[in-house]
Amino acid sequence: MSTLAVSARTPVFRRPTMPTARCLHHMMRGHLAIRGDLVAATGLSQPTVTRAVTSLVGAGLIHERPDLVRATGPGRPRIPLEMTPTPWLHIGAAIGADGGTLGVFDTRGRILRETTFPLGTGPTDAADTAEHLIAGIHRLLSRLVVPVADIGVAVTAPDTGSLGGRLTEEFDCPVTVGDLTAALAAAELFTTDATTDPILIIHLDRGLTLAVADDGGVTAHPVNSDLGPEILARRLADAGILPGERRRGFTGLLPAGTPQSPQLRSLLDERARELGETVARLTRDTGAGTVVLAGPGFTVDPGGYRELARAVNPNVDKRVAIRIVPDAAALARAAARTVALDRLLSDPAAVHAELIDRNQL
Repeated sequence: MSTLAVSARTPVFRRPTMPTARCLHHMMRGHLAIRGDLVAATGLSQPTVTRAVTSLVGAGLIHERPDLVRATGPGRPRIPLEMTPTPWLHIGAAIGADGGTLGVFDTRGRILRETTFPLGTGPTDAADTAEHLIAGIHRLLSRLVVPVADIGVAVTAPDTGSLGGRLTEEFDCPVTVGDLTAALAAAELFTTDATTDPILIIHLDRGLTLAVADDGGVTAHPVNSDLGPEILARRLADAGILPGERRRGFTGLLPAGTPQSPQLRSLLDERARELGETVARLTRDTGAGTVVLAGPGFTVDPGGYRELARAVNPNVDKRVAIRIVPDAAALARAAARTVALDRLLSDPAAVHAELIDRNQL
């Protein structure tokens, strides 16, 4: 095994800027392309695209398909390009309030294997979570012979460096540790075309966080708010609707069989209005053109959508596109994929070179 020491780092989380990364990103979103397609899609010059393609071919990420050339008249034939079967793997994990999601991704960003893992409990829960994550990675890599390029982890709480250091020690590969909400914003950024309007992600889980993405990158911010699960649990406990024990997240706060008494409905409607007012304020403050409301805090009370909409609609420009993402598993997978592919979408050739340095290719 290589003895290369690689420290954890903060992800870039911006649209691909290097020519190789921009060309690869376009290839990841389709199947076949010719060099002219890449010129049109990236806005790069023909010579720049040619050099980028040569680099990507050399890195084993794409290859030419001369067998698919079709004669279209006089002149040099245009040879289609195609991404190769993945030459290496990327590991991505998302750690939320109630557990972790872990996936193995190929260089197209497709999920190959996926599992969940528990969080640690007690005074050493961060160390326990790292060990659960490590065990999950070992399980997923069982009988896989393709090398691992790197590991990315998206977390809801600031990382002190211990998680990245422990993963680097165990797997001896580059480790990226980033903010979960920023990763969700970057996931939106990578699936949209260039835009002048910011994309706003409002994530409500253990607490309320937001991230703003635009062509310059992603910035994430915590928000002072009393809309988290502990405040909701306290209100419900004070009303005698729930037991008074402390809860980590929204999961389990409102079981499906909870009777919708007038008292409960009033509490939930009040919270929905507060949430809607917060969404409207954050949308105006950031000038967002797209707003994604993500996390279980937005779906714990489906009946509150009407009150939330009544607070948002009159206070937000009608041209702003707002949607709620209710699927916690899909959010975790998107964050895990984004942080896993961050290095690849920053500098594909560097990923290839680092694997050679580790004698993995």
